[in-house]
Amino acid sequence: MTPTTEHPAVVEIAPADLPVNDLARSYQPRRVWAAAVSIGWNLLLASLFVFGGAAAGLYRRLAPHDAAHALSWVAPVYFAILFAGYALLNFPVELWFGYLEERQFGLAKDGVRAWARDWLNGSMQHGVMFVIGACLLLVFQVLAPGAWLLLMAGALLALFLVTTYLAADLVPLGLFQLQKADDAVVARLTRLASEPAKRERNAREFALPPVVVYSHPSLREFAGGIVGLGNRQVLLVSRSTLELASDAMLQFVLLHDLGHRRYHHNLLSVLAGWAWVVMGLVVSHELIPPRWHGTAVFGSPLYVAFLAVTLSAWMALGEPALAYFGRRLEYQADRFYLRRGGTAAGMQAALAELAARNLARTEVMRRRETIFHPLPSVANRLHAAREFERRHTAGA
Repeated sequence: MTPTTEHPAVVEIAPADLPVNDLARSYQPRRVWAAAVSIGWNLLLASLFVFGGAAAGLYRRLAPHDAAHALSWVAPVYFAILFAGYALLNFPVELWFGYLEERQFGLAKDGVRAWARDWLNGSMQHGVMFVIGACLLLVFQVLAPGAWLLLMAGALLALFLVTTYLAADLVPLGLFQLQKADDAVVARLTRLASEPAKRERNAREFALPPVVVYSHPSLREFAGGIVGLGNRQVLLVSRSTLELASDAMLQFVLLHDLGHRRYHHNLLSVLAGWAWVVMGLVVSHELIPPRWHGTAVFGSPLYVAFLAVTLSAWMALGEPALAYFGRRLEYQADRFYLRRGGTAAGMQAALAELAARNLARTEVMRRRETIFHPLPSVANRLHAAREFERRHTAGA
């Protein structure tokens, strides 16, 4: 199959004409290995817990008479113990890859106690959501065993949409400091985003949502983006980006994110993630045995223990597909920038600034090095931008 110019194959692209960052060449592969180790470790933990008999043993201790306890205290206690054990056993992995590795590359500036406090805060929030979701699943299985999948799919869709709609309101206040941007910042960003509108009829595409500045003691990279849906959309931008990024880079980032907004990428990403999870539930339900060693599984907390194995494996298998989908959206947002007055040269300068600050690799990379990345490589993006600009110029 011949690759298109909008979605080039890695092996056929031209050099990115950007300096190679040796620090990024060391940092980025470690991030890939960190993700692989984390996925493998979690699958191993879940498999040992279920197939080693600990899942059934814990359930029998809480419910020795094997009665239906889905709607009693047994289920939330079981899920709380399950999540607490998962969090504690993952702590060393997250400490190594989430703090010590980052500190080695100068990306984590706060102390380990501050990082541990943030980790505990985030884990507690995730634990509450996990217990609520697991209990809801069992309630559906007990009350509507023939339609629980449909009910769970509907509940997940509502949850995905609501949490995305309220994404700006759900930013953990204990981890980040949020502040509404002052008039000077808003004026600067509005001017940068609206400059190309002078050559466009539809200037509404360049209108910015409310701007919120966020910061964290260890945040050094350029970061931000439009989050939320509909009238709850907000432009989050890190303070380090506002203070250190050039106007050219900010303009590229703003127009790129306005492209995501124009093509409703936040909504498409939510629907894609939801669809994959629902398919995982269907596949898991076919694989999970109705009974396990004489203990009822369906409609009991043991079902969630099995689901931890099957759904985790399903999500791991889906990483390349979801990453591919994410790269397609990024290419489309880049083309929005180019159609609205941006140039490939301006994009190259912006990506060079971003790559230098965020330790992104700029050299041509093999397919296996990018297959799990939701962002296209810098070299691919520049090649696609140059080809788009060449065709656009030839067509004009």
